[in-house]
Amino acid sequence: MTKNLFIIALATALLLGCSTTARTGKTEVEDPAAAAANAAEIAARARAAETLAAIPCRCDSIGNNPPPVKFLRLPEPLTHQPQFDILCKSEYPATVSINGQTVKQYKTGIFFMTVPFNEGVNMITAEAVYPDGRKAVCEHAVIYEKRDLSRQPFPLWIEKRSFEPSADLEVLPGEVVKISFRASKGQEAWLDIKPGRKSIKCLREDYNDYSLYRAEVPVRDFAAGVPHTFAVRLVPATGGAPEGVYRPELSRTVTVRNPEDFPLVRVKNDYSRLVYNLGAPRLGGPIRSELGPGVILKTSGKIGNNYRIRLSNTETGFISEDDVEIQDGGKTQPLYNVTSMSCGPSARGDVVSIPYLEPVPYEVFPDPDGKRLVVTLFGVESAATWVTHRKGCRVVDKLTWEQSTPETFRVYVNLKSGKIWGYDIRPAGRSLMLTVRYAPVFDPAGEKPLAGLKIAIEAGHGGSNSGAIGLSGLVEKDINLDLSFRLGELCDSMGAEVLQVRESDVDMTLLDKRDKAIKAGADMLISIHANAGGTGYLSVEGTSTYWHNPFWAPLAQTIYDRMLETGLAEFGVVGSFNYTVTRASQMPAVLVEQAFMSHAEDEEKLADPEFRQLMAVKIFEGMVGYLKIMQE
Repeated sequence: MTKNLFIIALATALLLGCSTTARTGKTEVEDPAAAAANAAEIAARARAAETLAAIPCRCDSIGNNPPPVKFLRLPEPLTHQPQFDILCKSEYPATVSINGQTVKQYKTGIFFMTVPFNEGVNMITAEAVYPDGRKAVCEHAVIYEKRDLSRQPFPLWIEKRSFEPSADLEVLPGEVVKISFRASKGQEAWLDIKPGRKSIKCLREDYNDYSLYRAEVPVRDFAAGVPHTFAVRLVPATGGAPEGVYRPELSRTVTVRNPEDFPLVRVKNDYSRLVYNLGAPRLGGPIRSELGPGVILKTSGKIGNNYRIRLSNTETGFISEDDVEIQDGGKTQPLYNVTSMSCGPSARGDVVSIPYLEPVPYEVFPDPDGKRLVVTLFGVESAATWVTHRKGCRVVDKLTWEQSTPETFRVYVNLKSGKIWGYDIRPAGRSLMLTVRYAPVFDPAGEKPLAGLKIAIEAGHGGSNSGAIGLSGLVEKDINLDLSFRLGELCDSMGAEVLQVRESDVDMTLLDKRDKAIKAGADMLISIHANAGGTGYLSVEGTSTYWHNPFWAPLAQTIYDRMLETGLAEFGVVGSFNYTVTRASQMPAVLVEQAFMSHAEDEEKLADPEFRQLMAVKIFEGMVGYLKIMQE
C-alpha cells in the first residue's frame, strides 16, 4: 500500500506542470499538435514514475550523525537533456564526489559536476567524507529519454512572445502598421484582415531553427473607428509535410482614429516616464524625460495601455495611461512663444528660468563632452527672445538657444566645467526652472575626506523582493544590506553624514528609494547590488558599475577601478543603465554590482564577511578618488 501511494505521489509530481513547449525548447509556442504531444508526454512520465518508484535510492551515513549531503539542482525525473550540471551541498570542509569522481568543494559548501546521461535509468550519487571520517551519501535516479530539442518546422508553430506589436493599436489615418513574429522555419505566413477579407503575404528571413516573418500594412483604406483584426495563418511550404494550415489564436486589433479623436492628457504623477519606445519588460524603453504633474500632452495613438505622444512633426514618445488623465476641453497641442530667459545664482546653485506659459513637454540631455545641458521644449516658438545673465553664476557660463524646428525650442546651458554636482528641472509657477547645483565643501586630502558630504547608500531589493539567490542559497537582499552598513560605517568614520535608504529588511518602491535620497539633499548616491546570470556555475563572473547620467561616469569608473583591486574579474562599466534609483540627476548616482552570485567563486567571496569589508573599503576609496577628480 505504501509503495502504491509513493508511485501515485511520484506520478503526480511528474505530471504537474507538464508542458510540451517547455520540454521541446519551444518557449511560448502555440502548437496544433500540443494535445497529442502532451498526452504522449504524460504517458511517458507515468511510466517513468512507476519505473523510478521501484528503484531503491538511499541517503546513508557512516559514523555518528554526520552532516547530510544534499542535491540542490537536479534534472526532472524524466529528462530529455543529455547532460545536467548537478549541484550539491554539504558542510564545509569535506572531501566530496559525484558518481565517484572527486570534485572541488567551495567554502559555501557547494560542489558540482556536469553528469552525462545514458538512455534509460541513470543513478546520481553524491558523497561527502568529513575530516573525522564520517561520511554522508545520497542517491538520485533519473530517466533520460533521447529527444530532438530543436524547434522543428513541423508541426507548425508560432512563438507568441515574439509577436509585434505586443498589444492592440489605435493609429492615425495614413500610418503603416508593422507586423513581425518568429515561427516554423521555411513556411508561408499570411495576415488575414477583417473586415474586408484582405490577406497579405509576409516576407520571410530564415535563421537556424526558425524563420522571422514580417509584413507592413497601410491603413489608409480602413474606416475610422472600425476595429480591424489582423490574424496570422501559417501554410506549409511546397514540398513540406502535409500538416495542413495552422491558424493560432493570435491576433491584434487595429483601430484608425482621426487626429481630433485623440485627447489631450495631463500628467498627474511625479517622475512620469516619457520613453522613446516601449522596450523590454524588465527596464522598459529608453527614457526621454521624467515629467512632473501638470504637463499637457497631445496623444496620437495607443499601444495597449500606453499612449503615443506627439511631440512634434518628427518626434514622438510613449507614456503609460496610469500616469495621465484625460484633459477636458480642447484637443489641440499646446503652443506658446518664449520671449525671455534668465540665469542667476541662488543659495543652492545657478538657476536657469524659462517662461512656461503653457505646460508643454520638456526633456534634458546631459552632454558632458560639450560641457553643457540641452533643454528641449516641444510646442514652443521663439519671439524676439533675449537672455539675461546676472552676476555671480558659479557653474553656468552662458545660455544660448536655437529654434531647431518650427515646434522645437532648445536652450543650451553652457557650463564653466564638465564637473557638476547635479541638476534638477521642474515647473514652478509660470516658469520652467533648471537648477545646476553647487559643489559641497569637502577636502578629499584631509583626515576626514568626506566631511561636509551627505552620502545616501541604497541596499538593493528588500522585504518580499529577495533579489538573486546564490548557488548555496545566499540571498542578495541580505548581503546588499550588510555591505551597505559596512560602507556606511566607513563613510561615517570619515566625516560624512550617512543616509541608509533601506535600513532594514522592508519593502520599498524604487521611486520611494530615490525620493528619500533626493528629499534628504544627498550629495552622492551609491546603490549596492549583486549580479546573477549565465549558464553553468563558472560561466559569467566579475564586478561591474553602472551609470545612467554620463556626468556620473567618472564616479562609476573610479569605484570600478578600486573594486578590481579585490581580485574580482572584470565585467565592465555599463553606461546609460535605465535603473530608477540611479536615474537621479540631482546628485552623482551609480550602481555597484558586487559580483555574480551565480558564479561559484564569486559567491564564495560574497559569502565571506571579510571580503565584503574589503569591498566596502574599495568602494569608499573609489568615492574619494572621484572627489579628488572633482577638485582638480
